[in-house]
Amino acid sequence: MLTAAEMRASDAAATRDLGLPSLLLMENAGRGVAEIVRREIGAQPPGRTPLVAVVCGGGSNGGDGFVLARHLARAGLPVRVLLTAPRGKIRGDAALALGAVERMALAVEDGSTWTDQTPWRARLREATVVVDAIFGTGFHGPVTDVPAAALQAMNEARGTKIAIDVPSGLDADTGRAEGLVFRADLTATMGAWKIGLLIDAAAPVGRVEVVDLGVPVAAADARCRLLDDRGIAARLPHRSASAHKGSSGQLLVVAGSAGKTGAALLVGQGALRAGAGLVTIASTAAGQTALDAKVVELMTARYTEGDDADPATAIAALTALGKRAQALAIGPGIPTGARMRALVRQLAARLSLPMVLDADALNALGTEAAGLLATAPSVRILTPHPGEMGRLLGIATSDVQADRLGHARRLAAEAHAVVVLKGARTVIAAPDGSTFVSPIACGSLATAGSGDVLCGVIGALLARQLDPLTAAQVGVYVHGLAGQELGSQLGDGLVAGDLPRGVAMVMDRLAK
Repeated sequence: MLTAAEMRASDAAATRDLGLPSLLLMENAGRGVAEIVRREIGAQPPGRTPLVAVVCGGGSNGGDGFVLARHLARAGLPVRVLLTAPRGKIRGDAALALGAVERMALAVEDGSTWTDQTPWRARLREATVVVDAIFGTGFHGPVTDVPAAALQAMNEARGTKIAIDVPSGLDADTGRAEGLVFRADLTATMGAWKIGLLIDAAAPVGRVEVVDLGVPVAAADARCRLLDDRGIAARLPHRSASAHKGSSGQLLVVAGSAGKTGAALLVGQGALRAGAGLVTIASTAAGQTALDAKVVELMTARYTEGDDADPATAIAALTALGKRAQALAIGPGIPTGARMRALVRQLAARLSLPMVLDADALNALGTEAAGLLATAPSVRILTPHPGEMGRLLGIATSDVQADRLGHARRLAAEAHAVVVLKGARTVIAAPDGSTFVSPIACGSLATAGSGDVLCGVIGALLARQLDPLTAAQVGVYVHGLAGQELGSQLGDGLVAGDLPRGVAMVMDRLAK
């Protein structure tokens, strides 16, 4: 996936290194969209006369629209071209593309003075397909004036709505809009996915199709990548025929307290189903007693006799418990007192075991997370939801959501940690600035305890000797797929306790 700047650099490299004119890229883009439009028209019910309305701005996106209109007209389809920018202000390749349309004697209406929706509605009323070619990937800010009137009318039109590259009004990097945005049924994006088409699951992009520009796209150096079945399958750990529980990864889980042992149990079950050979849940004395009545395959221990924990005593107990473990997972359901907060901070900063921190362990770190973790003896994995992310960075949840990728990248760099920012289209950021996005947006995962299972899955993968970044990628993806596949059967009735078994089934399927 590319940012707007990376896509511009890729286009520039194609013209510079291959000696191809930029007009050829525009031609390939418009022709590719024309193929998509023709297919969409062919899929519509018979009996309705097709009419394609192409609404064009004055930049390169409008140029793609002009090329599209020319190819559709050559195919014998009725086309109506509408301008949101004055004819005299259209320059460069877009002007050449518009000139070709005009020389074909296609009707082009200048709507650059139509600040009211009425004339736009009149021109779009009969359209079976409405194409948005107003703004491209370089657009930022709110849509105003003539383009705003056009977009409002376009959104109200009955025809199939297709956006070229990105829906106008949408930020190509964040997937957010400052007000009005074209609500596409389909987005035909040029050359490669743009981050903004995926990062925000609520972005009105519809189905996304990538248009081949006929030149190499410089995606190898992209800082953001999309997780997929093939990549994750190649990273899955495998047990040998001679494996035993001691060689399959031992995970120490610090979780649970009185009234919150369910969270600890979900972590442990997630870890076992993700292939850990042995999992020990260390809890408070009351937490251990409650857990002993619930567990079968899991082991239990205690690190404190009270509801809070003396840091020195607890660290000694956990250090002893962790001698045979390969990783530690901490946070779900732990006490929240001052001494527990001190214990979490000391463990996070000093313990040599690889570690995943979740839930109240993150709250214990607070805004000092970066300073505490930057010099830790091994890379930490942080798994915040947006609210916890805001508390780690000292900003509002809404600010986190406005730039999920940027904030995850910032915390990962400052804390020298792998950051898993949970939510629809979970973001994973590495300390070096590279990022990964899960394509999964699954409402069935919006249930209490879902994140606890993920904590256990990632912890198990750490214990199975995957490096932290790989453990985060594999854990997020298989957890998301489990939710998606179980959600298709159980819908909103899916509960977190269903997920561990689903994780095991997904991992087995991907491994084959």
